Amino acid sequence: MSYHALFTLVFFLAFIAMTLWVYRPSRKKDYEKLSYIALDADERATKSVHKGDDQ
Repeated sequence: MSYHALFTLVFFLAFIAMTLWVYRPSRKKDYEKLSYIALDADERATKSVHKGDDQ
């Protein structure tokens, strides 16, 4: 087996391992919580703009 084939196999196995780690079911709640970060930041920015209009 050549080094190129060995490196390809190692990187392919690393890719599969990372993919399985990212998509494991126990991480679903964490990803759902993280998905609202942009929306929460936008909501806070909108509130601060409207709060400034009251003065």
